[in-house]
Amino acid sequence: MYSFILRDDSFDSGLSSLSKQFPAPVAGDVLQLPMHRGTGYIRGLHLEEGLYVRYSQVCYKEDTEIVRLAGQPESDRIFSLCYQLTPGSLKLVKPHTHSVLPCLNNGNIFLTSNQRRFSVQIPEGIQSRTIEVLFTRGWLAQHLTGMEEKIRVMEDSLTAVDPSSILMERTLSTDEALLAELEPELRQPRSNPLTTRARVLLLLSNIIGRWPRHTGQKFPTRKTWHVQTIQQVEQRLVESLEDMLPSQKQLAREFALSESTLKRHFKAVYGKTMYDYYLEKKMELAKWLLQERKTSVSETAYKLGYEKVSAFISMFKKYHHILPGSLK
Repeated sequence: MYSFILRDDSFDSGLSSLSKQFPAPVAGDVLQLPMHRGTGYIRGLHLEEGLYVRYSQVCYKEDTEIVRLAGQPESDRIFSLCYQLTPGSLKLVKPHTHSVLPCLNNGNIFLTSNQRRFSVQIPEGIQSRTIEVLFTRGWLAQHLTGMEEKIRVMEDSLTAVDPSSILMERTLSTDEALLAELEPELRQPRSNPLTTRARVLLLLSNIIGRWPRHTGQKFPTRKTWHVQTIQQVEQRLVESLEDMLPSQKQLAREFALSESTLKRHFKAVYGKTMYDYYLEKKMELAKWLLQERKTSVSETAYKLGYEKVSAFISMFKKYHHILPGSLK
């Protein structure tokens, strides 16, 4: 299986990171898949400050996983609304990504933010077409006036309730009509940005106007799962990727939780133990350093706190099923 890492620290960084890993150049805001990877392309389009659209039409020669890493702490929060135009061509990877109430299962609209990890798989030989709208919170508040409460609930659902959550929905006929008009524009080398912007604004207004649904069910509270504290623990783990993993006793004392509560609630929120989560992040960072920063294997090992390069190579191979040197 191919595995690519996507970063959305900025609107341009996603296309840039894929370009380095394929590898293939970005020409005129279009990234063409190299023949050994498959067919199709990904196009990025800046509509205005705070609003960006990414259109993809791809067919891979092998099962492919695209992992969008959580953004750097200092990066701006960017929301991502993805419309899957070919239902069934994308599969969410669990437990890293899962929907929160009130949402529909098996939806073809995904809303998440760049502050959280998001991972999808695209099967071999299946054409996948998506329209992804990326926008900042400031842009949204400025252009969807009168929907401040809806925006706040949406933002809270993605950030406060469950740190690894997404929102899912199915397209309605109004969405499908707009998407049918928008897709041909995005295929053109030069689309009309004013027309594209108007349709994107209508899409966002439609979907955010439908959330949240009134299901009669309540979101879990922050207090119930110590979500805010667990988010801080997760950030502490991320900050330790270039060092040793802090002990559970140390973390429990630092965040004023019992060890059993810390372990239980971390797994409930992130779907895995702290050690497994930390190792996953560490190995993802290692792959990113090797592929994008072009650091050597030994430099990467020492940077991530390994005293012996052989120990790093062994762990990297166990996790990614390839030798780190093969990425150079």
